[in-house]
Amino acid sequence: MDIENIKSKIKDIKPYINGWRKMRRSAIIIPIINVDGEVQVLFEVRSKKLNSQPGDICFPGGKIDDCETPKTAALREISEELGVSNIEIINELDTVVRFDGIIIHPFVGVIEDVKEININKDEVDHIFLVPLDYLIDHKYLEINSKIKIDRPKDFPYDLIVNKENYKFREAGYRSLFYKYEDYNIWGITAEMLQDFLDNL
Repeated sequence: MDIENIKSKIKDIKPYINGWRKMRRSAIIIPIINVDGEVQVLFEVRSKKLNSQPGDICFPGGKIDDCETPKTAALREISEELGVSNIEIINELDTVVRFDGIIIHPFVGVIEDVKEININKDEVDHIFLVPLDYLIDHKYLEINSKIKIDRPKDFPYDLIVNKENYKFREAGYRSLFYKYEDYNIWGITAEMLQDFLDNL
């Protein structure tokens, strides 16, 4: 392979996240609605019949199919879950890249008419609204933990400097919790919510 060949292969690449092809990609929408002059943020409670995270609080969204852009996937998912097609996407927020191999593209969108919502009970148990001002004014709970890597017995320490005494970096992990009435909004949903609120 020569320089010209390398140029032809590299010059049109659009940079993204290293290793993304081996990661799970999804897209969500943080839906906001004007209800009687007050801006509300919509949350879903996942159906208790689902295999993955039943009963958890989340935003509408899901897996990005191979043929989709993140925005297309987000719009498809909110249509499938809430029956909403009349939504104005304001913008995409910071991409979430998690330690467990998940990439999430969050968007903020305005639902024009709350009456359009028609919940798909196979995926969503129910929805609830939280006033945006409440979320801005109330501090979240933050818990910091450490991520420990359990290396296998056959880890090739002989191939690295200082062998078993190598000073591996430790990784921190924070968990955020927003409390509203009987609801606890936490995990990835709380992280994306906080990013949204920080931008305000």
